This record gives sequence, structure tokens and C-alpha cells, in this order.
Amino acid sequence: MTVAVYRIGTRSARTLASLPYGSTLIAGRWHLPPPEGLPVVYAGGSRALCQLEKRVHCNGVAPVGQMMLALHLPAGAPLQALDSFDELPQDWIDQPTVTRDIGMRWRRTNAALGLWVPSAVEPAETNLLINPDHPAFRDIRLEVLADPFAFDRRMFD
Repeated sequence: MTVAVYRIGTRSARTLASLPYGSTLIAGRWHLPPPEGLPVVYAGGSRALCQLEKRVHCNGVAPVGQMMLALHLPAGAPLQALDSFDELPQDWIDQPTVTRDIGMRWRRTNAALGLWVPSAVEPAETNLLINPDHPAFRDIRLEVLADPFAFDRRMFD
């Protein structure tokens, strides 16, 4: 059985090779860009979570030129959950250096295609960090779900 995760991104990001690009430019909650860190691909466990994540990261401006992708992970691909890798401090949302350290330690092991981590927007939901250097990465199948993807304008009122 394959697992699907979701991503909202620019309409130009239609290939696997283009997915990690943004993480090479700026730090995120769970990673540092090169040369200090390694790229990752962030994906949401649901379409709704992707919309919430995008909303909080776009500073109140409705993004344009976006599309919604499903990333179908290969059957049997190794995925880890944060609780099996490391424990988070209770105030992890306010400690980006702690979460970046956890993400980069995981990423450097190259042991799994993905790491399930809690969402800072809704901690009861999970995002998947995807390792673009893992051998199973090339077997991810991309599916365009909506192009263009339009946010409900009430999210930005």
C-alpha cells in the first residue's frame, strides 16, 4: 500500500528534482540549508494541513501561481516517526534550533525516506520531511491535483 502526502507549491515545481529547491535557500523548522545543513521536502499529511501551513508562511498575502500535488510514496518505503527517533521538549514550537538539530541529525543518517513530525500550526497533525537523497526518493510518483490551486479567499481576509 502506498502512502500519499501533499504539497502546495509553485506551478513550476512539477518534477521530483525541483521539490527540494526551496529548502536550499532558507532554513525551516526542521532543517538548515547547505552548506550547514541538507535539503528536505516538506509535505503535509492532509490537503487541509497543507493549506494551513501555506497560509501561515505567506505573511497574509494570498499566493498566486500555485498548484496542489499528491506525492505517492513507494510501497514499503522506510518512514520514521519522531517518537521513534527523538523526543521533543514541551516548548518545541518556540525552539527552532532544537527542531532543526533533530531534523538534520535524522537527515544525515539517510536511513529513511521520510520522518513524520508534528505540525507547529496544528500539533495533533503531522507533516512528513522527505529525504531527497534517499534511494526511494526517485520512486515517488507526483500527481497534480489542482493546477492552478486557488485558496478560499476568506483565509486571507
